[in-house]
Amino acid sequence: MPTSQVGRITSLFLWGSALLGLVFGIIADKINKKQLMVTTHLLSIFFGTYRAISPSLIHLSISSFLFGGFSTATSIVLSTLLIIKTARESRSRVLGLNFGIGMFTGVLGNVLGGVLGDAFPIKNVLIVASLSRIVALIPIWKLRLYEPKYEGKNGGDTNAFKFFSILNNLDRRATKVTLYYFLSTMSVGFGAGLFVTFGNVIFYDIFHMKPSLIGLILALAQLATSIGAVFSYKLGKKFGDMNVLIFSYVFVPILIVLLSFIREPITFTSVYILRFAVMNMVGPLLTALVFSNIPPSLLSSINGMNSFINNVARALSADLFSIFTKYSNGYTLIFVVSSIFYFLNAYVMIRMYKHISE
Repeated sequence: MPTSQVGRITSLFLWGSALLGLVFGIIADKINKKQLMVTTHLLSIFFGTYRAISPSLIHLSISSFLFGGFSTATSIVLSTLLIIKTARESRSRVLGLNFGIGMFTGVLGNVLGGVLGDAFPIKNVLIVASLSRIVALIPIWKLRLYEPKYEGKNGGDTNAFKFFSILNNLDRRATKVTLYYFLSTMSVGFGAGLFVTFGNVIFYDIFHMKPSLIGLILALAQLATSIGAVFSYKLGKKFGDMNVLIFSYVFVPILIVLLSFIREPITFTSVYILRFAVMNMVGPLLTALVFSNIPPSLLSSINGMNSFINNVARALSADLFSIFTKYSNGYTLIFVVSSIFYFLNAYVMIRMYKHISE
């Protein structure tokens, strides 16, 4: 399968994440979150497994769309619960720990995936990996949730067809913070969608690396991010959340520009890992900062809308990735265009900082 086709399949996966993630993120404000997570997770396992055994490109496309939607729905509900159930002063630490743990399991997954992908048929490895996600039902079943009363009270204020009506329930400060958050998500989504989703493809296309080596590189990137995310709240306390965010968001596009021209594998890999870690380790700080300024009754809806914006931007970028990779200097174009969107995100963060300071 050519790289351009990989881009189109990935785009469908992200469109599923955007559309179904939005719907489930909004209805999660009105129904039992535990039951919703069980249902969406089981469906994501089914379609995730079917992707590996799809008999045709059409089946692969449809299953990728549905897998993206149901897996994203589960993560949206879970992240919303973490925000609702944590106090404002401990939210950055809890979100950082959760994000760090997720990244660390990604480290194990990348190493195992690379090694097993070299030793066994890749399809078999994918099937076993997908089915193993059934283990996640254990902590979901053990959750003891007491649905807050505000959900039933405000349930009629939002639905999948009148999402923007929720902005009427926000004060001026919360509205501006939410809009800046959406703009940041959009710009990062466009920038990241051009190459982050295709990290394994990029290392294969540019340097013709084996799966085990690519897995090791991606594992190192996630390990650095995991460590950084766990301690990011301490950086936020010492230097200020917004100061840490702005430094990260200005530094990252500079690194992406370097990736446009570096073609020596060790240097390229080092810059790639540094960029990945610096960008992603501060994610929990931004989430905690934004959602601390939003009423609890609207967290799930806004979280769902943010996921929708992110995945739409990434889906469009995935199509652009398919176009750029047809050119001989395609990856240079990809990194240059991506850096522009990341610089735009830095500008948005600076504007949000001024607003919050006022």
